Amino acid sequence: MTAVRRPLRATADPDGALSRHSDAPIWNHVSDGSKTALGHWRWYAPHRAIVLVGILVTLIALAGAFLGVANASEAESLTGQLTQRYLVLQGPVRDTRGAAAAFQVLAVEAFNNAASAATLVPAAEIDTKNMNTAYNNLEHLLASQDEADLAPGLPAHMAAFIAAQNTLGAFLAGQPRTTQTAHLAAVEEGAQAELDASLASLQTTISTQLTATADQAHAAALRARDELLWAIAIGLVVAGTVVAIITRHALLVEHEQSRQEAVQSDITRRIAFEASLQTALEMSRAEPTVFDVVAEALTQAAPDMRSELLLADSSKAHFQQVLVSSTQADTIGCGVMSPEDCPAASRSRNMVFPDSTALDACPNLQGRHCSALCVPMSIGGNSVGVFHVTAKDGTPPSDAVEKDVVVVARRASERLAMLRAFAVSQTQANSDSLTGLMTRRSLETAVRELHNADTSYAVAYGDLDHFKRLNDTFGHAAGDRALRTFSQVLRSSLRPVDLSCRYGGEEFVVILPECPVDEARQVLERVRERLAERVVVADLPPFTVSFGVASSDQADQFDDVVALADSALLSAKAGGRDRVVTADGAAEPGTDGMAVPVQLASLRSGGTPASREPQHR
Repeated sequence: MTAVRRPLRATADPDGALSRHSDAPIWNHVSDGSKTALGHWRWYAPHRAIVLVGILVTLIALAGAFLGVANASEAESLTGQLTQRYLVLQGPVRDTRGAAAAFQVLAVEAFNNAASAATLVPAAEIDTKNMNTAYNNLEHLLASQDEADLAPGLPAHMAAFIAAQNTLGAFLAGQPRTTQTAHLAAVEEGAQAELDASLASLQTTISTQLTATADQAHAAALRARDELLWAIAIGLVVAGTVVAIITRHALLVEHEQSRQEAVQSDITRRIAFEASLQTALEMSRAEPTVFDVVAEALTQAAPDMRSELLLADSSKAHFQQVLVSSTQADTIGCGVMSPEDCPAASRSRNMVFPDSTALDACPNLQGRHCSALCVPMSIGGNSVGVFHVTAKDGTPPSDAVEKDVVVVARRASERLAMLRAFAVSQTQANSDSLTGLMTRRSLETAVRELHNADTSYAVAYGDLDHFKRLNDTFGHAAGDRALRTFSQVLRSSLRPVDLSCRYGGEEFVVILPECPVDEARQVLERVRERLAERVVVADLPPFTVSFGVASSDQADQFDDVVALADSALLSAKAGGRDRVVTADGAAEPGTDGMAVPVQLASLRSGGTPASREPQHR
């Protein structure tokens, strides 16, 4: 089996659901709904709504179709009512026409003297009353149904007939027949004929409209019923097809959504995990604390697996195990010795070895009977370590574990890089650029801590003898080499707790905590001896150093102790240089806090009182 670098993607089963790895931390963080989605499909809300809308639309279409059939039946019923309305008009038309004809019969009998006036007048009144009643009923029906246009000339003909009828009243009452009454009778007869023709025309129009409307309504009702039945059939087919297509698409989208939800849940969990890790690392101010946090993070990222971090030493030639996860910590770790021997570190890429017995398995994995995940850790683009996670042989750490370990590696490398860069910057800020010793300010800060801890100390004030002459004679390069050589000798001769500082120019101050003056003098004598040896080895122009030593027991303030040591240094200069002199007594006021005898001050500045600033001697 070949070691591979897995891409950052999620695997899926053939049915679209994500695989559940028993060793994947993501499973513990997936919501219950997402876990259900991994085993059983569930509706994707928008598509569920679409399907529901399709079903509702189908139901509405069916309801509309049935309502349409009902409306068609109602249309037939209304057609019947419309027929009855036209039939209602036929009665008044017939009655009006009959009453007018009866009156005309009476008028003819009167003209022919066929009946007496006593008989004609009551009969005429009855016919007139019947005609008026029938006409008023007809007129009311025409007006209420807005169908006056069926007989546009009827009102005029009726008015003319009534006027002619009224002129025959005296004639019907028995008056003798004259030429005038004959004329009136002729006019009445013509008016009656016109009225009868108008009523006959109305009657014919009503019958025609009635027949045509009934036929049209019946045909329309039949067409509506047929069309609605076709609409129902087509709608059912189309709706069923659409619902089936949308349902199928909804199921496909649901499977994809379930997969995406699981992936998003994994991303969300990993973001939260990374944020928590970042917060914990930001609170870590030293590398050991960082390693503790990283060990805990590895336990969470790769549960039930053995994890370790191999980090290169300062030479970058050897690996050291700096942490191992709490689980299975007693098992054998990776035996790789250097970054060059580690395939993952040398190639700067993640590597997974599923089987330790495979031909292309990591040489450092063979014989250990386990699978492995190796994630390199880089600082400044250079591989400085490797995270090594092991599992059972044949079951390598999952993709989720790899992604989490990559997060741990990235964040850990960033924090270590920051801490180391900060340490370098702090060292540079607190160190002299030429000698690498402490600066005057950093020394004063350290001494304040000693005062706060009530720790006694000895102060040695040193000065390179005739350094100005060395600079003028051999050049500044030789002077710089002399300063560096002395600094190296000084550091190698002191304890780790001792503080050494380039106080200015060729002057140096050494603080020796909890060191009596006598012991401090012995240390400084050793420095003088080693300097003499180193000057010969380094092929430098010969130079020596003089020291003045004082104790913090001799003064309360650091400046006063330095002044005592400086006074002792001047005594060493006056005594011939290349020696160590111990200060006696306490600092005397009067020279700005420095106890410098007047006869020694001339050694420093040509006979003027000494200042507190360092001078070349």
